[in-house]
Amino acid sequence: MSPELTTVVEPFVQQGLFPNAETAVVELARDYVLRKIEHYQTIEAAFQARYGMTYDRFDAYLRARSRILSNAPDPALNRAVMAEEEDALEWKIARDMLRSWLGLQAEVA
Repeated sequence: MSPELTTVVEPFVQQGLFPNAETAVVELARDYVLRKIEHYQTIEAAFQARYGMTYDRFDAYLRARSRILSNAPDPALNRAVMAEEEDALEWKIARDMLRSWLGLQAEVA
């Protein structure tokens, strides 16, 4: 373990929170991963509640809606679709990040 890392975790060991530096690093990393998972699950759940569907259904809905609107331009409707597309992007990022953190969780478990 690097001296810098030891310097960071040693106070946790000295306080008796962890038996050694290695355990401290593993537990702190595990806690961080779990907090990230919870964060992205919260974002995904909020979007599912807002739109009443999964991301995949929402993405299909947006694609169909965009095709229909491309033939009948309406500025107000286009703004609404753009807002939904921004939500879709944020939702996709949260979903992808959640999957990434879940994969990392399996590695640190």
